[in-house]
Amino acid sequence: MSPGPSASDDALPISERVVAELRRALHDPEHRSTRPLIARLVDLLRSNLEQWNLEDEARGSEADDAAVAEAKRAIDELNAGRHHIVEEIDAAIDRAVTQTASAPLATESPAMAFDRLSVLVIRIHNTEPAAGEGASNADLYAARLPVLYRQLTDLQEAIDGLIEDVRDGTRRFVPYQSLKLYGQ
Repeated sequence: MSPGPSASDDALPISERVVAELRRALHDPEHRSTRPLIARLVDLLRSNLEQWNLEDEARGSEADDAAVAEAKRAIDELNAGRHHIVEEIDAAIDRAVTQTASAPLATESPAMAFDRLSVLVIRIHNTEPAAGEGASNADLYAARLPVLYRQLTDLQEAIDGLIEDVRDGTRRFVPYQSLKLYGQ
């Protein structure tokens, strides 16, 4: 028997709303959500975006060994923070739903899937202008967009399905815990 929806289920946004908020945050760096879970998802996006930019810098032809090492250290620090954000998101989702202990376990937690979603939104955000008219290699990037859009649709469907299954008591997840030792 499924536990049924709890009063706090409305605190869990559907992935379409999450994607809209992430895209808005990419276009408006000052954007802040008043919904705590959305705000943490936007924080996750910003962490991934900062890491993305550092990785681009480190790959640049002008980057010397010292710049690459500095970027790597900054990326490690960002990763530690990103793991903390993922843990907080899973904890918030876990508090918002009543999980059925006997339900089969999902292979991925919702926050880990949202982490992948945020990277995909960044990838699309960067690919769209690269596919624009007059851009260098526009045809190459334009050919990638349908694949990226399909991946986004598929991932949104999977995330919404996972959360719905957890709500219905037909699947459960273990909140993510990194337990990684940075700098140890």
